[in-house]
Amino acid sequence: MEIKDEALKNGTLAMADQPGTPAALGNFFDRLPEWVIDTLSDEQKEAIHQAVEEPTWRRSPVDIRLTIPFFGRKYYFTFVGGYEKRSNERRAEDRHQYPLRTAANIFFFIGLATLFYSAAIVALALQSTIVEF
Repeated sequence: MEIKDEALKNGTLAMADQPGTPAALGNFFDRLPEWVIDTLSDEQKEAIHQAVEEPTWRRSPVDIRLTIPFFGRKYYFTFVGGYEKRSNERRAEDRHQYPLRTAANIFFFIGLATLFYSAAIVALALQSTIVEF
């Protein structure tokens, strides 16, 4: 709170270097022209600060984030799961904005299925008499 008060006195909240200030807030005010920041009242700055603050909800029970190098490039995977808290309207908007049926998703699921079935065939071959050691 002390950092925010000091920032309000100085007329700006662009203090991303300070601990306790969300990085998104600093990045937001860094991109604004100085004349825009000067036109904001203290109440407007406070409202912007509260809108950009870190969310108060808890993290998901399942939150797996991986970065995998593949042929010299890095790809990230995120798997998040938990109780659905979004409203029906928000879920419909998200389904429209991020459709499941895209070419990249289809190829990803085909690759994942191929990997799974290949591992299953190898496991069955190792347990059967097809492959003996």
